[in-house]
Amino acid sequence: MALDFHHGHGSPYSWRVWLALEAKQVPYNLKVLSFQAGDTRKPEFVALNPRHTVPTIVDDGHVVWESIAILEYLDERFSTGVKLYPGDAKARARIRRLIREAEEHVGIESIDPITDEYFGKGGAEPDLDKVGKAKTRLAEEMDYFAKELKGRFFGGEAVDALDLVLYPWLGGYVKRIAVRKPETRLAELVPAAIAEWVKSVEALPYFDKTIPAHWR
Repeated sequence: MALDFHHGHGSPYSWRVWLALEAKQVPYNLKVLSFQAGDTRKPEFVALNPRHTVPTIVDDGHVVWESIAILEYLDERFSTGVKLYPGDAKARARIRRLIREAEEHVGIESIDPITDEYFGKGGAEPDLDKVGKAKTRLAEEMDYFAKELKGRFFGGEAVDALDLVLYPWLGGYVKRIAVRKPETRLAELVPAAIAEWVKSVEALPYFDKTIPAHWR
């Protein structure tokens, strides 16, 4: 039976789960929620998820939210498709560590401040000092993660959870910000190895169906 996947276009956290569902070959019913329409705060959704966040999945009546918890649930629940956390205990610990580092240092310390300054201030001018510090952190993290690549992907020749967590920030947000705000010159902070990795993710056969509709 297909699970229900409650998704919001443009959310990097929700996008990673959509990619994971496809990578795992899990049947799902896509339920797109509108942030603008307040869908995540409507009573019927809050009854499922009192945190009113996406992504949220409902699998045979069992509700899971928080994207990393969902990724681990999918990998344990379904044997189809790729393993999101492959290998032995040491290999899986590496994936979990790098995911945590990506969330903290790429997401919170790098991408979030840049996004907030350019798109979260109601048209006010960005604080270029904050932007500069965030760009420095992003450049440092790109060099750090480039050293962790083990082939086409971070685990070798097949995608794993780390690839799916990191991609929406780099292939999504960095690319989009670089196009909409070329003065940020974010693309210049991405080393060649990471740029090639982005292309590898985008070449996955299911990738195109997951691109946010308003980003096409």
